[in-house]
Amino acid sequence: MNQLVTLFAIYTSDEAGEHFLGQAYLSEKDLQAIDQSFEEQLQEEYFITLKDGEQVAVGRIDSIEELPTEDD
Repeated sequence: MNQLVTLFAIYTSDEAGEHFLGQAYLSEKDLQAIDQSFEEQLQEEYFITLKDGEQVAVGRIDSIEELPTEDD
């Protein structure tokens, strides 16, 4: 099982602007897949699960923002 890294806000963009998709705890593997997607080097489809349970393909993600947690 991947260790939780921290909480992130997940965003996508379109011609109308940036849109909030949700929040997710991302592992190092998740962050690597997102980086690969940003660089268009992702070899296979990869999904993350938002806190509300919705799954999002990392190809839909245009930006992420690290959020403070209660432990911070």
